[in-house]
Amino acid sequence: MTCLITVIPIYTTMQKRLFRYWIFLWLVAGVFFLYPINNLFLRIGLLGSLLAVWTGCLFFGFRWKFFRIVFLLLTVSIIGFFFCPGRKYEEEKLRETYVHALQSYEGTRYIWGGENKLGIDCSGLVRAGLIKANFRNGLLTLNPRLLRYALYLWWHDSSAEALGNEYGQQTKHLLAQVSLNDLGQNTILPGDMAVTISGVHIMAFLGDSKWIEADPNLKKVVIVQVPEGNNPWFQESFNIVRWQELASE
Repeated sequence: MTCLITVIPIYTTMQKRLFRYWIFLWLVAGVFFLYPINNLFLRIGLLGSLLAVWTGCLFFGFRWKFFRIVFLLLTVSIIGFFFCPGRKYEEEKLRETYVHALQSYEGTRYIWGGENKLGIDCSGLVRAGLIKANFRNGLLTLNPRLLRYALYLWWHDSSAEALGNEYGQQTKHLLAQVSLNDLGQNTILPGDMAVTISGVHIMAFLGDSKWIEADPNLKKVVIVQVPEGNNPWFQESFNIVRWQELASE
């Protein structure tokens, strides 16, 4: 009896301590999620903290049978759906969503390596826009194929130079252009990207003679109407590429 009385307070104190750690893990996961710069360490940190949060939910709710059953069924359902065979998507709808996603970043401050609304760079802009478009369309159409590709893009980082060189067969080279000011607008589609020959900068076409870029000189995301004589990037030579996902078969 004395041993039981002694153990109960210790168990309660331990649970309280674990609960505080679990709350802290929510904060850690939030920091990893919101931190604008994307690299392998931060991606692993986010996944690890989310797994720890999930484990904590199961641990603290395990005593309630209803919660335990619902939580585990929900987890299995989500994982099962994610790995279900995908189906063909509407390319034009995805392209439209992609262009809208790109425009949503207008005014976002420039941060090298950034990929969200708190800070973004040129390659991060075109990647974040497509990730957002795939995730949104995947949920709205219940198409796990798009959700898997959004996760793939998020996990596999790529620079402007890599995208210009058809990195991982994710992009398709269309043509080379001396200047975007001289590019015929009927030769490209909204969502197509222009990568400088040097590979240091990338921007995306929105349609109606408008381009969007995370400009390192202006330190923010801007939409530029061509012809443009003051922006030095528009005097550069470019390779025009298109996401393979948006390239008709």
